[in-house]
Amino acid sequence: MKIVIALLVLVLAGCAGAEPRSPAPRSSATTASSASPVPSGPKMPEVVQMRLTEARELLRAQGYRVTEEDETGQNRQILEPLNWVVASQLPEAGAEAPSGTQVVLKVRKPTDSSTSGEPRAKGAVPNVVCLDLQKAQDTLQAAGFYLLGSEDATGQRRQQLVDRNWVVVSQSEPPGSTPDPKTKITLGAVKFGESTGTSGCKS
Repeated sequence: MKIVIALLVLVLAGCAGAEPRSPAPRSSATTASSASPVPSGPKMPEVVQMRLTEARELLRAQGYRVTEEDETGQNRQILEPLNWVVASQLPEAGAEAPSGTQVVLKVRKPTDSSTSGEPRAKGAVPNVVCLDLQKAQDTLQAAGFYLLGSEDATGQRRQQLVDRNWVVVSQSEPPGSTPDPKTKITLGAVKFGESTGTSGCKS
């Protein structure tokens, strides 16, 4: 009888000292997989306000196909990309865009935002500073001045072979003046992308 009592005491003591089992930890692989974000695709880079030359290079290096349109609606041909700046892009910056996506860039010349060249009375010299050289000449001729010349405002004496590639930064006759129509008006110009000095023109 004593042996049976001793055995009961030992069994009860073992049950009282047993600690409750904690639940099994979750698999680390399961935890990691539930916390991992879903990977996203390549993002379209921001090219607005870039020179068209730089925007083309960046986009093509990432495998995108590029087309350009004249943002002003004039359907001008884009012969020299350095003369153009990106005004908007589609897809927009930050959008998911896999390699091979067609990107449409709407571009304009820095001189397109100029307020110069506003019409004046016939015989009065218009302000043509900040226009491209071709538009400046057209504006002066419309005002009745046909004896026109141009020069390299940097002092390098380069010839202005393609007038649309140059920005007017000075004019020999001040805006609003009324010289004899036979007076020669000389326009100082620099190439797009070059410093425009104190003229404040965009280039």
